[in-house]
Amino acid sequence: MRHFNVLRIISLLLVFSLVTFSCATGKNQVTDAVFGFTAEAVPEGLLLTFNNIPPDIIRLFISVQSWDDKEELENGHDIVSSYADIRDASFSRGGIHSLQLESVKETGKVIFPIVQPGQKYYISAMVQTKADIDNDVIPIFINKEIIAGDGIYFNKEHVTLELNNTNSAVTLLSEPLFSSDVIFNTQKYDFSVTIIAKENGSIGLGTHHIPAGLSSDGLSWVFEPNMTNNLRINNGGWLESGNDYPAWAIVYVNIIHDDIIWSVEIAKTPEFNFSL
Repeated sequence: MRHFNVLRIISLLLVFSLVTFSCATGKNQVTDAVFGFTAEAVPEGLLLTFNNIPPDIIRLFISVQSWDDKEELENGHDIVSSYADIRDASFSRGGIHSLQLESVKETGKVIFPIVQPGQKYYISAMVQTKADIDNDVIPIFINKEIIAGDGIYFNKEHVTLELNNTNSAVTLLSEPLFSSDVIFNTQKYDFSVTIIAKENGSIGLGTHHIPAGLSSDGLSWVFEPNMTNNLRINNGGWLESGNDYPAWAIVYVNIIHDDIIWSVEIAKTPEFNFSL
């Protein structure tokens, strides 16, 4: 079950490339036992306290995931993911991110505010240097589990993301209502499509890959035919023409808390078949 945790993280992590590829071993891996963090349930949500952050990093990526208590997750569709991509000013290309890395280095603390009381969350964090990014080094994640107490929550059962009949566009039909006031990013919503391409692996494309598909009100995103055309040119050999692959679309709301942007999953479509 845990291997989908890493799978989804990496798919979200490589947001600056045209197409993201991911694979995982199903193990919690740590390359540097010095860097780490603790997770604590606090009235504001989940408090993450980092220790020994390497001084030369230009990126800290944090993923927060949850799912219903089931014996088995077949392909990750039931995983609910949120993330913060925190960067140095020298690495500002691609995707939704916050240029607050220096501040986090100083305080060592980050709060994830959007939680459901009593829900178990799986938190992963990784750091990258410029050399890691330039050389496409696959990052290693440190993982923690924690049960949330208080925080801000929303009416997820009433938020609907609709996929059209041709599996080419999605529309957010109802927006989330939050239990407390929140600050939204300039781009309020982000959309993406996840394609399960291999065992333990996925390909993901998002709004930043196909920005022209986003509607003027930000509530709809047309991803075809651009997605298929891109994947025909570049899919790393993970997709074969004529085969069907399980896929789904996701919508995230971008919330600013303590100057950090959190992309919080609020809804996804049912699975559909994707083929080249």
